[in-house]
Amino acid sequence: MEKNVSRTRKLVLTAALSALIIVLGITKLGLIPLGPAASITILHVPIILAACLCGLPSALFTGAVFGIMSLVQAAMSPSGALDPLFVNPLVSVLPRMLTGLIAWALWFAFNKLPKLPKTVSAGITAFLSTVCHTLLVIGCLYLFQGAATREGMGGMGYFAVIGVLAPQAALEALAATIICVAVYVGLFVSNKRKSKISQEAEEK
Repeated sequence: MEKNVSRTRKLVLTAALSALIIVLGITKLGLIPLGPAASITILHVPIILAACLCGLPSALFTGAVFGIMSLVQAAMSPSGALDPLFVNPLVSVLPRMLTGLIAWALWFAFNKLPKLPKTVSAGITAFLSTVCHTLLVIGCLYLFQGAATREGMGGMGYFAVIGVLAPQAALEALAATIICVAVYVGLFVSNKRKSKISQEAEEK
């Protein structure tokens, strides 16, 4: 029974996180503006949460959802010079699924460390996974659409682009860290309250 409940809960959470990615992407609420020409994205955060809360299959699925949504938007309503390149699934879908894999691997590894709180594990996982997401997306652009990417970036190479995007990537990593830690703090408080209510009910 517990396994069935756990499986059902994971399915529900996976569906909810996937829907969140779609809503954030369509409404642009997943983009936090920093100014007239810059913004940071938190669209990848549900992938990290899926990895931490539900496991590898959920992380891969939500990563695929993010990638497919990115592909569809690139095909239907491209807004930037590089957007048409995301029609290639190796650029739009692959790096997002790999982000899910990396997030799950980091979460699994950090939870093997004794006495490391889950909130700390979630924060570190979110930060590193976000950095990896940026490196993977830019890397796939140069690997699979190199000529078009260099043209769109004014001739800059991979490492030059990473250098330019480093401040933005750091802010995205910080935002993801704050969100994931807040979610785990909320879960800890919620579980503690449920345990207290159950204990009081048993005493009565």
